[in-house]
Amino acid sequence: MSAQRFEVKVERDGKWWVFEIPELGTGGQARSLGEVSSEAQGVAAMWLDVSPEAVAVNVSVAGPAEALAEWAAAELDEEEARRAQARAAARRRAVVRELRGQSYSAPDVGRVLGISKQRVYQLEKAADVTEKIAS
Repeated sequence: MSAQRFEVKVERDGKWWVFEIPELGTGGQARSLGEVSSEAQGVAAMWLDVSPEAVAVNVSVAGPAEALAEWAAAELDEEEARRAQARAAARRRAVVRELRGQSYSAPDVGRVLGISKQRVYQLEKAADVTEKIAS
């Protein structure tokens, strides 16, 4: 026999985590978020007059809107930064490719750009890989 499953919605209210089991029209509270599943399972079991093992819950946590909005904004900032870094890396590879195409040696490119010749070789190799992927 499979357990009857219920959706549980929980949010913080002062020092308590308050949960609701909409299907049963009831709810409860717990001191910690980690206790919500077992508390909700117990409440549902009592409500249905079954053993707690006959009930399963899926807990959805609602956070403060301001915190969630700020978190989403930070994710957008990170994505924008990743795109900017990718553009910068492509530009650096293009500069190295251009100078090497003008017969600059790797040590000379390094001196001109203020990087090591090893870094020149790394950028050159990355440019070759990027070109192969693009074609």
